[in-house]
Amino acid sequence: MKFDNASGPLSTQRNAAVLSELKRKSGDIDILGKQIALERAIVGSPLILGNKVTLLQDGAATYSAMSAAIRTAHDPINLETYIIEDDEIGRQLADLFLEQQRKGVQVNVIYGQFW
Repeated sequence: MKFDNASGPLSTQRNAAVLSELKRKSGDIDILGKQIALERAIVGSPLILGNKVTLLQDGAATYSAMSAAIRTAHDPINLETYIIEDDEIGRQLADLFLEQQRKGVQVNVIYGQFW
Protein backbone atom coordinates (compact mmCIF):
# COMPACT_ATOMS: atom_id res chain seq x y z
CA MET A 1 0.00 0.00 0.00
CA LYS A 2 1.37 3.39 -0.95
CA PHE A 3 -0.04 6.69 0.30
CA ASP A 4 0.01 10.25 -0.97
CA ASN A 5 -0.55 13.61 0.64
CA ALA A 6 -1.38 16.92 -1.03
CA SER A 7 2.26 17.23 -2.17
CA GLY A 8 2.42 13.79 -3.80
CA PRO A 9 3.68 10.33 -2.83
CA LEU A 10 4.98 9.85 0.70
CA SER A 11 8.57 8.84 1.30
CA THR A 12 9.19 5.16 1.97
CA GLN A 13 9.85 5.96 5.64
CA ARG A 14 6.66 8.04 6.05
CA ASN A 15 4.61 5.43 4.18
CA ALA A 16 5.90 2.73 6.56
CA ALA A 17 5.00 4.89 9.55
CA VAL A 18 1.44 5.38 8.28
CA LEU A 19 1.05 1.61 7.73
CA SER A 20 2.43 0.89 11.18
CA GLU A 21 -0.04 3.30 12.78
CA LEU A 22 -2.95 1.79 10.84
CA LYS A 23 -1.93 -1.71 11.95
CA ARG A 24 -1.60 -0.53 15.55
CA LYS A 25 -5.08 1.04 15.53
CA SER A 26 -6.93 -1.47 13.36
CA GLY A 27 -5.12 -4.79 13.45
CA ASP A 28 -5.62 -6.56 10.14
CA ILE A 29 -5.41 -3.95 7.37
CA ASP A 30 -5.85 -6.37 4.46
CA ILE A 31 -9.42 -5.13 3.97
CA LEU A 32 -8.16 -1.54 3.98
CA GLY A 33 -5.71 -2.38 1.21
CA LYS A 34 -8.51 -3.88 -0.86
CA GLN A 35 -10.70 -0.83 -0.28
CA ILE A 36 -7.90 1.57 -1.25
CA ALA A 37 -7.21 -0.40 -4.43
CA LEU A 38 -10.91 -0.39 -5.31
CA GLU A 39 -11.29 3.35 -4.71
CA ARG A 40 -8.15 4.14 -6.74
CA ALA A 41 -9.49 2.02 -9.62
CA ILE A 42 -12.87 3.78 -9.54
CA VAL A 43 -11.63 7.34 -9.04
CA GLY A 44 -8.44 7.05 -11.07
CA SER A 45 -6.41 8.97 -8.50
CA PRO A 46 -4.88 8.15 -5.12
CA LEU A 47 -6.50 8.74 -1.77
CA ILE A 48 -4.92 11.72 -0.04
CA LEU A 49 -3.85 11.56 3.60
CA GLY A 50 -5.24 14.28 5.82
CA ASN A 51 -8.79 14.17 4.46
CA LYS A 52 -11.52 13.57 7.00
CA VAL A 53 -14.83 11.74 6.83
CA THR A 54 -17.61 12.10 9.39
CA LEU A 55 -20.58 9.75 9.42
CA LEU A 56 -23.76 11.75 9.93
CA GLN A 57 -26.62 9.76 11.41
CA ASP A 58 -29.71 11.77 10.49
CA GLY A 59 -31.09 14.81 8.68
CA ALA A 60 -30.60 17.19 11.60
CA ALA A 61 -26.91 16.28 11.96
CA THR A 62 -26.44 16.42 8.19
CA TYR A 63 -28.01 19.86 7.71
CA SER A 64 -26.17 21.22 10.74
CA ALA A 65 -22.82 20.00 9.38
CA MET A 66 -23.64 21.27 5.87
CA SER A 67 -24.60 24.70 7.20
CA ALA A 68 -21.40 24.96 9.25
CA ALA A 69 -19.28 23.91 6.26
CA ILE A 70 -21.02 26.38 3.93
CA ARG A 71 -20.68 29.24 6.44
CA THR A 72 -16.93 28.72 6.81
CA ALA A 73 -16.11 27.91 3.17
CA HIS A 74 -13.37 29.89 1.42
CA ASP A 75 -12.97 27.55 -1.55
CA PRO A 76 -15.69 26.74 -4.08
CA ILE A 77 -18.71 24.91 -2.68
CA ASN A 78 -19.86 21.88 -4.69
CA LEU A 79 -23.15 20.30 -3.64
CA GLU A 80 -24.79 17.44 -5.46
CA THR A 81 -28.24 16.55 -4.18
CA TYR A 82 -31.41 14.93 -5.40
CA ILE A 83 -33.83 17.45 -3.96
CA ILE A 84 -33.92 20.65 -1.96
CA GLU A 85 -37.41 21.44 -0.74
CA ASP A 86 -38.98 24.90 -0.56
CA ASP A 87 -39.16 24.64 3.21
CA GLU A 88 -37.33 26.22 6.14
CA ILE A 89 -34.19 24.12 5.69
CA GLY A 90 -34.12 24.60 1.91
CA ARG A 91 -34.47 28.37 2.28
CA GLN A 92 -31.75 28.43 4.96
CA LEU A 93 -29.38 26.60 2.61
CA ALA A 94 -30.28 28.92 -0.28
CA ASP A 95 -29.64 31.95 1.95
CA LEU A 96 -26.26 30.54 2.98
CA PHE A 97 -25.31 29.93 -0.66
CA LEU A 98 -26.28 33.49 -1.59
CA GLU A 99 -24.35 34.89 1.38
CA GLN A 100 -21.24 32.98 0.34
CA GLN A 101 -21.60 34.11 -3.28
CA ARG A 102 -21.72 37.74 -2.06
CA LYS A 103 -18.42 37.04 -0.26
CA GLY A 104 -16.92 35.82 -3.53
CA VAL A 105 -17.12 32.07 -2.90
CA GLN A 106 -18.17 30.13 -6.00
CA VAL A 107 -21.23 27.97 -5.36
CA ASN A 108 -22.09 25.02 -7.63
CA VAL A 109 -25.27 23.05 -6.97
CA ILE A 110 -26.19 20.02 -9.06
CA TYR A 111 -29.66 18.71 -8.34
CA GLY A 112 -32.40 16.47 -9.55
CA GLN A 113 -35.15 18.84 -8.42
CA PHE A 114 -34.92 22.29 -6.85
CA TRP A 115 -38.19 23.62 -5.47
